[in-house]
Amino acid sequence: MRKRDDVENWAVYRAQEILMREGMDLALSARDFDSTTIRAKGKLLAMAIAASLVEASAVRAE
Repeated sequence: MRKRDDVENWAVYRAQEILMREGMDLALSARDFDSTTIRAKGKLLAMAIAASLVEASAVRAE
């Protein structure tokens, strides 16, 4: 049960971290109505989410 709690805590922390960084950048771009930057920041958000999923699967495999 402890391992599951650790994984859940890690997932919550990573989600908060991603939203605070990439999510805020995307929101600010949207506020500025800059479509080029919105696409770039959206891509960075997607890449951060994908990287965290890869990281999670690597931890799970251990």
